[in-house]
Amino acid sequence: MLIAVCSPLNPTGTVFRKEELEKICDLILEENHRRAADEKKLYLLYDQMYWTLTYGDTVHYSPTGLRPEMKEYTIYIDGISKAFASTGVRVGWALGPKKVLAKMKAINSHVGAWSPMAEQQAVARYLKDHKAVESYLEEFKGKLSDRLQRIYAGFQTLKKEGFSVDACAPEASIYLTIRFDLTGKKTASGEVLAKQSDVAAYLLSEAKLAVVPFYAFGASRESPWYRLSVGTCKTEQIDEMIGKLRSALQKLS
Repeated sequence: MLIAVCSPLNPTGTVFRKEELEKICDLILEENHRRAADEKKLYLLYDQMYWTLTYGDTVHYSPTGLRPEMKEYTIYIDGISKAFASTGVRVGWALGPKKVLAKMKAINSHVGAWSPMAEQQAVARYLKDHKAVESYLEEFKGKLSDRLQRIYAGFQTLKKEGFSVDACAPEASIYLTIRFDLTGKKTASGEVLAKQSDVAAYLLSEAKLAVVPFYAFGASRESPWYRLSVGTCKTEQIDEMIGKLRSALQKLS
């Protein structure tokens, strides 16, 4: 049995609080202590693909760091594609109990699709160059944080101006959680934004802003929350983007 979680979180751009992760770990330990020696154990799959991309005072917590006993039951998942802006380089890795990793390797050997050996060797060599990694992450994180903070500030300005928008303060990854409470409003042409999908389509056509409704990630289809990615935006375009968004919101009644 397996419980799968990720932190930093996609799509929210937030992280698990220390107390939250401790509760998850304690529940897993309690369950495994209850099970007999010959029973299968409950494991935690901990996807921390964005763990190096945390900002400000945000802290990324580790299950084994909080509860050392979790070493027997935690499988860490990580990779290069996100934190190193290498989407096309599908090199990843896992850490965990030997018996679990052995089974993962056995299954993977029959899948028939994996990263080319050249990419694996190159990534392994690069990650050992700690100076280069630290230098890259310092610059990359700085640029991402600046974009996220600028967009967050823009949304807070729009909120103060009376528009039905909001955003959660950025904590990690490349995502910002934003809110558009616009269902029921009419466009300039008289069309009613009846569903969240209508809102997303309107924002794309009028503000040229591409966002993903949270219902795509399992939330209610009525949820007014969306994911915004800064993976492809440019800092110098943010003011223009906020301006276009303001103009699109002003056209609604």
